[in-house]
Amino acid sequence: MYQPVYVLGPTASGKSEFAYLLAKKFDGVVISADSMQIYKGLDVGTAKESVERRNEVDYKLIDFLPSDAEYSVAEFAESAKAEIEYAQKNEKLPIVVGGTGLYFESLFYPLSFGKTGKNDKLRAELEEELKENGAEYLHDKLSKIDLETAKKLHVNDTKRVIRAIEIALSGDKVKSEIVDSQSNPEGIIIGFNTDRAVLYDRINARVDKMFDMGLVNEVYSVGRFDCQSMKAIGYKEFADYVPTKDDDGNFVLTSEEIDEIKEKIKKNTRNYAKRQLTWFRRYDFVKWFECGDYDGAIHYVTTELDVSLKD
Repeated sequence: MYQPVYVLGPTASGKSEFAYLLAKKFDGVVISADSMQIYKGLDVGTAKESVERRNEVDYKLIDFLPSDAEYSVAEFAESAKAEIEYAQKNEKLPIVVGGTGLYFESLFYPLSFGKTGKNDKLRAELEEELKENGAEYLHDKLSKIDLETAKKLHVNDTKRVIRAIEIALSGDKVKSEIVDSQSNPEGIIIGFNTDRAVLYDRINARVDKMFDMGLVNEVYSVGRFDCQSMKAIGYKEFADYVPTKDDDGNFVLTSEEIDEIKEKIKKNTRNYAKRQLTWFRRYDFVKWFECGDYDGAIHYVTTELDVSLKD
């Protein structure tokens, strides 16, 4: 039975390309760990795999929810584990790939988020504190009770800050102690990264390509900026702009508006990539590869699979 392969890293680092190549080599199943690719109709802005590739390789946990639906980390963890087990039972290689840190956390350390009980009353109180006092106040509060976790979370990452405070105040252990008490997760875990300037160039090129592929039409075809899916990078930046329509019914923005939105998306994506790296570098069990070194990564995975199958 194949042990799962986890592929992580910042956006635009080549994770999806590697997962596709690995799945082709081992007749694998690709299980998405991307919190935005779950939504139907959000294809361009989430860099979702093409229909052609999805016909070649079995992809799971993408394109299965309407754009106005909500989806929790706990739901992902339950679904992903089921898909991993199903792939293993059918002698397929399960390949979990994505950049959503909490999704991987829920699989690597289920006690930290997946199985730590909720405290709805406390969470409501913390959300009220956020409204009244701001993000810095809440982050400072976390620092006083769980400094290690506070160091790893951006001050504006309020959802995770609140969750970490909730865990610390609801149980005997703070989040960092829960994580640190776990042994390394089972599986082959690799990451892709590169020099920051190179990664930023890749991000900028990807954003330009998204506009060429019809991102403007995709965004305004959904149009509901109040739902969870449209608060993501690549979509929320359009909220303040009102398009017109051309004779063919396509949504149109001025070139100046497009340039403004592009720069906002690029900047927000670069900042997101920094946060992703901060999150993933906590994991000292990740085997890192340079962006594009698919041959080296495939060789490593093949060797590790041979060892695990012999064991």
